[in-house]
Amino acid sequence: MAFHTSCASAAEGGGFLCAQDVVADAEGRELVQHGSALFPIACYAEDLKTYSVAWHWHEEFEFILAEKGTLTVDVNKMQLPLQTGQGVFINSGVLHAVEQAEKEETLLRSGVFHPRLVGGMDTIFWQKLIRPLLQPGAPAFFLLDGTAPWQQQVLADLRDAWNDVAQEKDDYENRTRYHLSAALRLLSTQCAGGQTKVSQQEQIASERMKQMLRFVEEHYAEELTVERIAACVALSESACLRSFRQLLGITPIQYVKQFRVEKAAELLRSTRLRTGEIGTECGFSDGSYFIKTFRELKHCTPKEYRRRFTAEN
Repeated sequence: MAFHTSCASAAEGGGFLCAQDVVADAEGRELVQHGSALFPIACYAEDLKTYSVAWHWHEEFEFILAEKGTLTVDVNKMQLPLQTGQGVFINSGVLHAVEQAEKEETLLRSGVFHPRLVGGMDTIFWQKLIRPLLQPGAPAFFLLDGTAPWQQQVLADLRDAWNDVAQEKDDYENRTRYHLSAALRLLSTQCAGGQTKVSQQEQIASERMKQMLRFVEEHYAEELTVERIAACVALSESACLRSFRQLLGITPIQYVKQFRVEKAAELLRSTRLRTGEIGTECGFSDGSYFIKTFRELKHCTPKEYRRRFTAEN
């Protein structure tokens, strides 16, 4: 089964799994397989009151649908606020993140699928539906706010595909492929004549950022400085700071804090380790600073977070 939720625990042989941290390779590319080799799609349901998605990228396409409340998706250099009923389609290889909700209950549905689910490279489906989205200059994302009829139809097709995967009724694989193909047909049409030139410098900056994010993910439990992060891609400290601000809108140390807190939140949800042990394991040498930083980003203490998550599940 390819449906996952952060609100349910994993059962042996079952299809409902807890949300997991992003696992990436040396370039920051996510390594988690979404779905299976034969049916490469996975669908997720998340409550952003207790969950967020760190910066990452993957070869698959991804769509995110706001089911309740207002959520914020960060894509490249932009923050996209999504209201209930709106969504975004994120292209292959694009850096993105989803922010945790601060107050109101915020629910999202998302789907991650490999282009070959619609058609292999030697098929007409790839030529007509997928290649326009993957060629240089294609949009990094499509905001689906429902203001145009084609956006409304894409949203409907993506919701239908999500429901097909989640419910697994008879012949759901064919129906999923049909709805995704219909959505890609409309999206690929929008690429015609609307391409943007991406300079070689921008491509290099994006690749460097992916490598720096991966370095943090590999060494977050150690003492990290801007100097160390910059050195992993042979940048100066000032160039590293400038790159983070331009691409992610935060400093390298802010990203380190966010990543450490997300790792701590995962351990609070999935283990019985003491709060102090979790702080140390996630790179916080001082317990008071860990609690202060956690409260700053999650709006509650680690103990309150664990209690709340336990009560909701």
